Amino acid sequence: MNPAPSTLVAHQDATLRARLSSVRPLPGVRAGSGLLAVGPRLLALQDDARAVAWIDPATLQVRPQVLEGHGGALPKKEKPDYEALMRAPDGTIWLFGSGSKPNRRRSAQLRADGSVRLRDDDALYELLSEALGGKPNIEGALHLDDRLRLFHRGVAAETDAWVDLPATVLAGAAPRLLELRWLSLGEIDGVGLHLTDAAALGDGRTLYLAAAEYTSDAVADGPVSGAAVGIFDGAGARWAPLMEPTGEPSRRKVEGIAPEGDGRSGWLITDPDDAEMPAELCRYELEGNW
Repeated sequence: MNPAPSTLVAHQDATLRARLSSVRPLPGVRAGSGLLAVGPRLLALQDDARAVAWIDPATLQVRPQVLEGHGGALPKKEKPDYEALMRAPDGTIWLFGSGSKPNRRRSAQLRADGSVRLRDDDALYELLSEALGGKPNIEGALHLDDRLRLFHRGVAAETDAWVDLPATVLAGAAPRLLELRWLSLGEIDGVGLHLTDAAALGDGRTLYLAAAEYTSDAVADGPVSGAAVGIFDGAGARWAPLMEPTGEPSRRKVEGIAPEGDGRSGWLITDPDDAEMPAELCRYELEGNW
């Protein structure tokens, strides 16, 4: 029997700084919901399409890759809501739906030869629902040694969580709960921060993104009062508000992070929650004891 899960409380750390140094629109990419560095390129998820976007960050050239169907934008009720992506040790890339609705319970595997394998993962999402006590809203995924860690985003006063499963679920093994950890990530202007992505730094530290979005529904969008970059490490969890290049607090809905090197710089992608507006590729810089 697993012990009762504890809550990891994140604290704002005044010694940390997180700022955007550049913001550039990405024509052809709408709802940026995840980001991964793959060699010199970036791979972006779009939560409203069954397609991903390969990005050259130097030129902003975008090459779409269709997962199934026509790959174009879909109505909200039909979108697959791919929100999390990660790279496995064998080099394949995995995408996960949020699980917030029955049609959002799929995973996709991108292989080195360019082929795509899609899979309905009802058993996985049923286990997540049981562990969380409600419908999951997966926003991040990491392969950590022999574990698959999935990050659940709460809404309103709910806490977020990470859920650890054996990494063998990627090969089709039955899902099994290894650990559940609740996450309380703080707030900005009275609005709770909820996790939108996470990236492992390879030394036991994990960078994460969070947005303070005013909504009481995992499916509905709302106004964003701020954003944060945080870190999980051996000392707990700490965060700093994300600032604009001009110095004021950012209110961009940042949903994907791709760190470079030690993580003190890298790339973010935004979801403007407006089909008429492109996603933005942002350069970030961190200062302080991250």
